[in-house]
Amino acid sequence: MVTFLFTDVEGSTRRWEADADGMRVALAAHDEVLRGAIEAHGGWVFKHTGDGVCAAFALPRSGLDAAVAAQHLLNGLQPELWKQGWL
Repeated sequence: MVTFLFTDVEGSTRRWEADADGMRVALAAHDEVLRGAIEAHGGWVFKHTGDGVCAAFALPRSGLDAAVAAQHLLNGLQPELWKQGWL
């Protein structure tokens, strides 16, 4: 069995148009958080989609745990992203 996780940054086109430099920084932080959460839960990123990732896991629970961990970590970035006007 293989479990897939697909992510996407909502509104990324608008954000790229409004502030490409800021989006570059935010997306780098996003990618780092996602990759870390995915790898920490035994998954692997098999594709980047520009503003998202596609990952695979051997166990469904691992994919779920990675998604929840990534969301919590991204929420932890909110104060910094607020200062930069991203939220």
